[in-house]
Amino acid sequence: MSIKPRRYRTLAGVVVPGVLAMLAACTGPAIAQERSTKVLQQRPDRLIVQLPNRLIIIAQEIRTAPVVSAQVKVKTGSIYEQEHVGAGLSHFLEHLIAAGSTTTRTEKQSNAILGRIGGRTNAGTGLDTVTYYIDTTSDHTDTVIDLLSDWLINGQINQAEYEREREVIQREFESGRGDPGRIFWKLTQQARYQAHPARHPTIGYIDEFLAVTRDGIYDFYKRMYVPNNMIFIVAGDIDKQEVVDRITKIWSDVPDRPLPKVHLPVERSPEEPRELTGHADIRQPKLRVAWPGTRLAAPHDYALDLLGMALGQGEASRLVRSVRDERRLVDTISSYNVSFAWGEGFFGADADVRPLSAQESAGMTDHQAQAAAIERARAAILEQVDQVRAEGLTEQELDRAKRKVLADTLSAGQSAHALAGRIGGDMAHMGDPDYRHRYTEAIQQISNGQIIAAAVEYLDPQRSITVTLLPAPKDHAPQPLVRPADQVEVTELDSEQVVLDNAALVDQMMALRADQDKAVPAVEQGPIETFKGPNGLRLLVQRNTLVPSVSIQMYSLGGLLADEPGREGVASAVASMMTKGTAGRTAEQIAQQLEDLGASLGAACGNNSTFVRAQCLAEDWRTVLDLFADVAIGPTFPEDEWKKMQPRLAAAVRRQKDRWGGELGIAFRDAYFSDKHPWSQTRIGRAEVIEALTSKDLRDYHASHLGAAQTVLAVFGDVEPEQVAQAVNELFKQIPVKRQTPFDPPLPPAPVQGMHQVLTSKPLAAVQIGYGPCATRRSPDYPALQVLKTVLSDFPSGWLEGQLRGSAGDGLAYAVWSYQFTGLVPGAFVIGFNTSPPDLAEALKRAESVVNRARETLVDDQTLQRAKASVLVNEFMSKQSNGDRATEAALNELYGLGLDESERFMEEVKLLTAQQLQFAARMYLQNGVTVILTNEPMKPATSQAASEE
Repeated sequence: MSIKPRRYRTLAGVVVPGVLAMLAACTGPAIAQERSTKVLQQRPDRLIVQLPNRLIIIAQEIRTAPVVSAQVKVKTGSIYEQEHVGAGLSHFLEHLIAAGSTTTRTEKQSNAILGRIGGRTNAGTGLDTVTYYIDTTSDHTDTVIDLLSDWLINGQINQAEYEREREVIQREFESGRGDPGRIFWKLTQQARYQAHPARHPTIGYIDEFLAVTRDGIYDFYKRMYVPNNMIFIVAGDIDKQEVVDRITKIWSDVPDRPLPKVHLPVERSPEEPRELTGHADIRQPKLRVAWPGTRLAAPHDYALDLLGMALGQGEASRLVRSVRDERRLVDTISSYNVSFAWGEGFFGADADVRPLSAQESAGMTDHQAQAAAIERARAAILEQVDQVRAEGLTEQELDRAKRKVLADTLSAGQSAHALAGRIGGDMAHMGDPDYRHRYTEAIQQISNGQIIAAAVEYLDPQRSITVTLLPAPKDHAPQPLVRPADQVEVTELDSEQVVLDNAALVDQMMALRADQDKAVPAVEQGPIETFKGPNGLRLLVQRNTLVPSVSIQMYSLGGLLADEPGREGVASAVASMMTKGTAGRTAEQIAQQLEDLGASLGAACGNNSTFVRAQCLAEDWRTVLDLFADVAIGPTFPEDEWKKMQPRLAAAVRRQKDRWGGELGIAFRDAYFSDKHPWSQTRIGRAEVIEALTSKDLRDYHASHLGAAQTVLAVFGDVEPEQVAQAVNELFKQIPVKRQTPFDPPLPPAPVQGMHQVLTSKPLAAVQIGYGPCATRRSPDYPALQVLKTVLSDFPSGWLEGQLRGSAGDGLAYAVWSYQFTGLVPGAFVIGFNTSPPDLAEALKRAESVVNRARETLVDDQTLQRAKASVLVNEFMSKQSNGDRATEAALNELYGLGLDESERFMEEVKLLTAQQLQFAARMYLQNGVTVILTNEPMKPATSQAASEE
């Protein structure tokens, strides 16, 4: 788990300060006396009701696309597992409930329905909630309500599915032992909490997990999965009253039941600094300096949020400017505040520590040099924190952080899925579906005095917690995490009761007197309008007033595909430097102007293009467009800024191998494309290329690769198209008509069938197989291959899932995937999975059987319709936000596909036949290049199986 800034975080818990005492005396029978349906909120776009069994239903209309997201939040999770804490029971149960067999449907029948409607489904377990969801087109709203309801009301948890998912989760344990992000978070849990259940990993400990029985899980299911502990949210292109009626019809006869009285220990504040160190297969040390924080919405919580933003979020923040850029002690750094409703969280700062130079480490052992680098980074962080404790923030820093909160809130919720998740989470944790808006209003009232008071009270050096993740020694073998001894006896601590029953949430909501009749303005969405400037620059504009936000994007042909083989990384380096100075603005001025507006602007390199993207509030679009044009057309690539950026980019290239997915992806590109094509590298290129570049190289590249004829600009959001066109003509007229260096992408060499083994220290086996040459994005076979990849892998109904994970898969794999790597030149059709080394041969055999099945047999009609529906749902889902639509329109125009490409693509998908699919499989599933990442040398039988494949 990675810690994110507050504005993106998932909040947890159900009891907030001031409400605990009132609710502590509540009992099941007393709560159950109220047996009528309550309308909790009713406004033009939303309806919230509570059924007599205290199930809370939220129906939210949002008409950005004909889609729906149905979600259920169950207020359970790893901290509420009572006698099972540490066994990962909630996570195990989530695997079994999601699309599992019920008393009314088999798992196969549920999967068939999901396939028919193209449902995108998954579930996730956190510290205090479990969330289930299905996303699809809105004409299937009743179906997704029925499916979710069936899983949650009638879960069967049969023995066969229990045993299979037990194996799947073991694969998840194995992959987690090699995941530095998970290791870092688990170390943080242990360091932060001494007795609280939050110190234990959500997945549990492997020995305790393996002791969980089917009956133990079922008992927990019946205990915790009751309507008075659930929130049902449906958002999208729906009729809110019809949704509420449908859910009411299904759930009205489901009885409520008393929930267990859960008591959580109240952690004592540390009396001295704490330190904890771990190891992982990483390239440079990771440092987290943290302090015990506060509860969600408690005094000082919002002040700590703003402090986290000002200290370490954005290019103009203090830690970034001082520790990263000026002193160059780290390659990445950020700070944040995490708080929970169930208890105190923490304030933290994270960094990837830069090693000492050869001169600085002279006379030191490697261990001493590493410790010195970590300590100087830690001291620099503490120095900035101490300065805030003494002086607080500047007026500009405080205003900037407040503006960012405002911009993020106003721009959020552009998709049905995101909006459902946000409203449901706010209701589950705060009893307030509009908490984010109240939060934004409260944030604007925070003063610098409150910032200082919060920093003084919480960021005490004597209460600091230092967590360090070090590169593992060569002989290090990752071991399963085991339960640590409690540092404090729970019986010595105070405890507090957590009231899980929804009656507590309703009381909280009613106490807020939520606005019942809030006016919601009608949304206006116009067509995409096209303009062409005198220099040939193509402009696409779409007016959409759903949110007061604007997305500005510019795409140019090139990216990684424009790099010379052996020189990969130039395009990425150029993009990374575009915001680091222009003729009229320094890097600092650019960063400050953006953050003063709460806007974002950045450039990056793709496989086929280089792009610049910005997001801002509607009132600022003209100002940001001016800045955007300056960055896109006139970057100067200052030498001093390049010297800061250069080592960070090289370190980022090397860090890609920290995670097994990155390590596998790098090995696959190298094996499939060889070193004769730029796609043999990832988009950020080679470290040695970056280290050899000069600022002049970057200037020359940018000047020679910018041309209006091969560039598209898209502006989508709350704007007037004609005004945008006028501004663009003025600001972008300096772009030359043609680029100096023609874009003539090389064709990749034909893939050479074979097997490649890559040894790793990560405890797993992971496989990626590429077939080809694959079709280009412009190929008429592209739609067929999109459907084919969905036939092969589409959770939970894909053929690969069935053979490796699902009903026939025996839990051989945890992660399974299939995708097209393609663009303006032929790429690869890819399948992949992770497994354990002992199961590798069998998993390879089954994967081969799936590919052979696609080549040799016609897809049955049910499978074909399932895959088509899934592809169409994904197409609709990708059109909800301003940014999503701008990206799609710009790329379709840039690649010569036309603005009607999406409609044409969907029609071609609908008309596909089984014969066309088999033809595509026979034509493109050839020349398999198999890459196996494993920590154990393969046995001869496994090598033979992979070679034959």
